[in-house]
Amino acid sequence: MEELLCNIEFEKTEDGYLARLRTEMGGLREYTGLTLEDVLSEVMLELEEEFS
Repeated sequence: MEELLCNIEFEKTEDGYLARLRTEMGGLREYTGLTLEDVLSEVMLELEEEFS
């Protein structure tokens, strides 16, 4: 059986990148950064903390 754990959207903006992370426990959060790597790192850290 599948269970949706999170939803992540990435956008390229004029100023860099934007990620929207939505989880059942944490709700909707947004992360911005100059590079995609910066935003991915923030999202990964948040998910590790929430699901560990």
